[in-house]
Amino acid sequence: MATVQLADIYNPVAYATGAQEAQVELNAFIQSGIVTADPRVSTFASSGGSLNEIAFIKPLGTDEPNYSNDDPTDDSATSKIVGAKMSVRSAFQNKSWSVMDLAQQLALAKPTEGITSRVGQYWATANEKRVIATTLGLMADNEANDSGDMVHDVSITSGTIEDDNRIGSDAIIDAVQTMGDHGENLKVIAMHSLQYSKLQKLNVIQFTTDSNGEVMFTVYQGKRVIVDDALVPDTSTPSFPVYTTILFSEGAFVAGEGMPLNASELFRNPDAGNGGGEQKLYSRRTDIQHPLGFSCVGTPAGESLTLAELSLAATWDRVWERKNVGMAFLKTNA
Repeated sequence: MATVQLADIYNPVAYATGAQEAQVELNAFIQSGIVTADPRVSTFASSGGSLNEIAFIKPLGTDEPNYSNDDPTDDSATSKIVGAKMSVRSAFQNKSWSVMDLAQQLALAKPTEGITSRVGQYWATANEKRVIATTLGLMADNEANDSGDMVHDVSITSGTIEDDNRIGSDAIIDAVQTMGDHGENLKVIAMHSLQYSKLQKLNVIQFTTDSNGEVMFTVYQGKRVIVDDALVPDTSTPSFPVYTTILFSEGAFVAGEGMPLNASELFRNPDAGNGGGEQKLYSRRTDIQHPLGFSCVGTPAGESLTLAELSLAATWDRVWERKNVGMAFLKTNA
């Protein structure tokens, strides 16, 4: 079969559409409902600036109401409705690939789908990593500034690791309880593959199937499971690795995508390969994935927050009450 060159199949409009559809389809956080599209955020991402704000109204409180009477001179005491804002920051991302690498893979029946699915998978994984790095930054901020009221920690750094220090039903229930009577809103649980394997061995993982009996997704304690090894353990104490499991409500993150001036393009370098020539495919994105209830207060070294910067406590500040933030964290030794 003849080799398919990207120049033969590249159409900017069709490519951009196909790659974006693949990115949405292959992103586990989008498919689970954790990350939801928000038109306001897409507008921010398209505005050209790197920092914007989402306005919100603070809760009305739960103080005791007034009690009516028939005294015309007894005026009721009023409470204020207080507004506030969350700062959100865009990420300006790009990636390029050499045609010399890709072309050999694209001798397919449907080469256009071959490249868009590959690029879509790349961006799905990249943005999943950004969500995970952000959640770890939120946890660090919570431990540093909010008394760790979103975190249940059963891990140890010395002694002997027992079952109580590992992931299990009791530990997860206690993590859910950090949300109190709002705990039922936590519908998704994300974990490292090692923890998932442990739960499989305990025979507590269930599988949701479609009408054809094909597995659609896995479930634990009624929660959809996401398995992602980007949730790397903290190995600062090598014999006592600490794994972080994250519980999410649906819509915990809002997302938007802007449109870069040149979202994709091909570039030809005739000198490459000692004159044999080379083509490169460039893909560019402007993305926002923002956790509701937090303000982005960190300043990046460049124009966009890196994964390392997203995971810092100093990048985030919680501006909602704990029960209104749809996340909880569990730390275990396995």
